[in-house]
Amino acid sequence: MSENKRIGLSVFDLKCIAVVTMLIDHIGAFLYTDQVWMRYIGRLAFPIYCFLIVEGYYHTRDVRKYIGRLALFALISEVPFDLACADQVIYMEHQNVFFTLTLGLVCICVIDRRSSKWLALGIVAGIWLLTGYVIRSDYGVGGLLMIFFFYQFRSRWGYRLLSVGAINCLCYGPIQWAGTVALLPIQFYNGKKGPSAKYFFYAFYPVHLLLLYLIRRYLFNVT
Repeated sequence: MSENKRIGLSVFDLKCIAVVTMLIDHIGAFLYTDQVWMRYIGRLAFPIYCFLIVEGYYHTRDVRKYIGRLALFALISEVPFDLACADQVIYMEHQNVFFTLTLGLVCICVIDRRSSKWLALGIVAGIWLLTGYVIRSDYGVGGLLMIFFFYQFRSRWGYRLLSVGAINCLCYGPIQWAGTVALLPIQFYNGKKGPSAKYFFYAFYPVHLLLLYLIRRYLFNVT
């Protein structure tokens, strides 16, 4: 079968799955808190995003611009995230997932391009401490590990299943166990980009958080 006709899921397809499951998750988190099944569905989103960060690293033309885009949307998303999570414009106890994805990408860049093993380990350890104890971003150090395992075992499906599955089952609560299901669509990744809608997926995160906050506050009358 030719490369252009390879059957499977493209980057675009995986992003659509991640966006839809994330939206369901956040509707359950911020609007219908008694509907736990929504949270289980939402567990698929983050592992897919971690996988796509690694694929983006290997396919981007300019990794510095890639890191810059993620960091920019981390900053843009922070106020909508704080409003949705805590009804505050600034809430320093918990930061949005774009910070985790950005720092995870920085880690694999450092590891992949290291000139000194010990220097790389020191930088990565510093990033992990920053993520877990200073920024306190969504998924924390476990999220960085998930990105690392997708990078380390990119072409070794069995090790990837065991390592990413272990992170989902051991680093978070029982609901996150459902995140292991995300490995199924990831396994069907066909290496193709699919339709380009890059900035839609970036913008969707802060926009949907802001809309959910407004719906909860003004339509559901919950503050």
